[in-house]
Amino acid sequence: MVPTLEEYMINAYNSSGVPKTCTSNLIGMTPEIATREAFEWMTNESKLMKACSLIGRLQNDIFTHEYERKRNHPASAAECYMKQHGATEEEAVEFLWKQIHNAWKDIAQEYQKPTPMPVAVTDRILNLARSCNLFYEIGDGYTNSHLMKDQLTSLLFDPLPL
Repeated sequence: MVPTLEEYMINAYNSSGVPKTCTSNLIGMTPEIATREAFEWMTNESKLMKACSLIGRLQNDIFTHEYERKRNHPASAAECYMKQHGATEEEAVEFLWKQIHNAWKDIAQEYQKPTPMPVAVTDRILNLARSCNLFYEIGDGYTNSHLMKDQLTSLLFDPLPL
C-alpha cells in the first residue's frame, strides 16, 4: 500500500537522518557552543531542521525512486505523489523540486530571525542542506560516490582564481 504524500512526510523527517546527523555534529565542539540547550534545540523540530530534512529526503527520493522501486523498497515521495494525484513521474518530480525550493526559502527566512543559538549551531543544519545539494547535484552521489569524483577533486586540489 502506498501512503499519501502527507503520511509519507511524517516519517520522512526522521528517515532523512538529518536530525541525528546535525545533533551528532555538535559532539567535539567547544563546551560554550555544545551546551545542553544546543542539544535540546537540535532535537526540537524547528522550522530550520524540518526544511533541511525535507531537502535531504526529497532530493534522495528524486534521484533514487526508480532504482528503489526495482528493489521493492518502500514507496518514495515521488511514488506517493503520483499515486495520490494520478500524476506522471515528471509531474511528481517537478512538484518535489518546488517543495525543495520552498524549503530553501524557509531556511533563508529562519536565518533572518533572531535565535538563542550561536551561528555555529545553526550552521550545522545549513551546511548539511548545502551538502545534500552537492551529493545530488548530478545524480545520487550519496550512493554512487564515483559521481562526485570531479567535484571532490576540484574542491581539494584546484586553486581558487583570484
